Amino acid sequence: MKKQTRILSLALALSATGTLLAQTFGEIQGNVLAPDGTPSYGAVVEVDHGGERIATSADLEGRFVLKPLLPGTYNVRFSSAEFAPFEYTGVVVNPDKITFLREMKSEAKELGVFVIEKRIWEVPLIDPEEPGKATIIASQIKHDATRKSPVKLITTIAPGIYKSPNSDELYFKGARADAMIYFVDGVKMSSLKGVPPDAVGSITVYTGGVPAKYGDFTGGVVAIETKTYFDLYRQRQAGIL
Repeated sequence: MKKQTRILSLALALSATGTLLAQTFGEIQGNVLAPDGTPSYGAVVEVDHGGERIATSADLEGRFVLKPLLPGTYNVRFSSAEFAPFEYTGVVVNPDKITFLREMKSEAKELGVFVIEKRIWEVPLIDPEEPGKATIIASQIKHDATRKSPVKLITTIAPGIYKSPNSDELYFKGARADAMIYFVDGVKMSSLKGVPPDAVGSITVYTGGVPAKYGDFTGGVVAIETKTYFDLYRQRQAGIL
């Protein structure tokens, strides 16, 4: 009995590890300034994700890098002996992507009362570096009316994508249906059958400039990252599932 229990525990651990390895991570980069506009050396930058604290400190130029981060929405807190702490809420991290927070600056020097100034981060409308790529994450998907149908949801992410009225085939900018492909956690798939909508963590659509790792497709690529076991567990604990 004990041997069977050990084997089951090992299988669960390997399964969880495989899920983590399949995830595509993102990161947050930027720079921190003191109230006088100079780089804030040693400023602490941190996020909390599911009770886990991930932190780093700014270098001599005030620059920082937070990684690896699972795709999702974060509250990024800045603190230092030079300024009062402040926090940007709703910072979106996409898979295989860098989110930039440039010239983060506190206007307050008063540290007598530990009050964190909260600011709302706004998602840039256009990414000039990758105009042919669009990503939405779980927190955005749950508010979409088509969330129960991933294929319909994909047509709302980027322009030029059309769904066949008689099937789940997608057409990218007039290309044939077989000119596009799906990748789920890095695995090539011909359709999304068997992928539960509630398990989708993020969807990235490439309508142009497809990375070489996805191969040569004249239509487009849909890359889906599923939620980890830990994400699903937290949702169940919160009563979302």
